[in-house]
Amino acid sequence: MAFAGNVDELALLQAVRLKEQVGVGVLADHLGVSAASGQAAYQALVEQGKAAESDGKISLTDKGLAELEDQLDAERVSIDEDSIGEVYEQFTALDEEFLALIDTADADSLAALDSRATDVFDDVSAFVPRLSRYQELFSIALRKAQAGESEWISASGVDSYATVWSEIRRELRGAAGKDDN
Repeated sequence: MAFAGNVDELALLQAVRLKEQVGVGVLADHLGVSAASGQAAYQALVEQGKAAESDGKISLTDKGLAELEDQLDAERVSIDEDSIGEVYEQFTALDEEFLALIDTADADSLAALDSRATDVFDDVSAFVPRLSRYQELFSIALRKAQAGESEWISASGVDSYATVWSEIRRELRGAAGKDDN
């Protein structure tokens, strides 16, 4: 559903929840929208009482969390449970490998894992189209890591490879009914 700044409201609410507190720039980058669109969406959440602002960042209010849960419930109804369950199981094997290598990861090892994960993330995007943005976020983080910007491997505060992986893990667990997301 289009929201202020022509941003998908479910993606917006979920991004704020996953990041816990987020500023306009990171939010716009994460959603793949212009700074102006990110600002409009950010401001609309605050004005509608779905988010509270503190120190230039927003976090979801109870009203925002309730709206998010309603939208996630509606999304889950449209997802084939067996298929997303299979995708989740494929991801779990990759996740174990990721967790074993991330502390010592370099761009080459991430690139090898990323190559093996491509089919899984294609399937994720097919079953939950809202999550297709994660493939681009992985690509951006990997390109920056390969260019020598090592913080894009596991730094917090940016959509590093580890941050994006952690978020897609939570998204998949929720979509597969493995937790409350």
